[in-house]
Amino acid sequence: MLQVFLSINNNEEIIQLPVPPEEYEVPSPWKNEQIDGLTQTLNLIGTRGLQSIEITSFFPAEGHDYPFLQSREMWGMEYVDAIERWRERRYPIRVVIVDESNKRKNVNLAVTIDNFVHGIKKDGDIHYTLQMSEFPFVSTKKRS
Repeated sequence: MLQVFLSINNNEEIIQLPVPPEEYEVPSPWKNEQIDGLTQTLNLIGTRGLQSIEITSFFPAEGHDYPFLQSREMWGMEYVDAIERWRERRYPIRVVIVDESNKRKNVNLAVTIDNFVHGIKKDGDIHYTLQMSEFPFVSTKKRS
């Protein structure tokens, strides 16, 4: 069973997505560079890039109390309003994905919401896609 949580400011507010995505991917890029030499191409190992994650699902409209919902704390546009309010604060968001069937696939990332696309379906439910990128915290501590 997959569960997805979003939080802001060290769990000041937490949202559990009522309908988790059926699937997700977390690309982990590496910024390698290829250089063409006279007789061969070289591949220089670079630094790790930022991970990203995209979630597509829906928020049920009020009164659509589906039996598979994992959270009933909010309905429809309340989720949209909360996410937009968080984005306005300009703080990183934490996304936590717990996969009880495979503990090795759990995700716990500080992210920025790069794009939030949502629209109302005919039945009133709100279909959405959240595109997020890793937010690395900058350390000011001197390494020894």
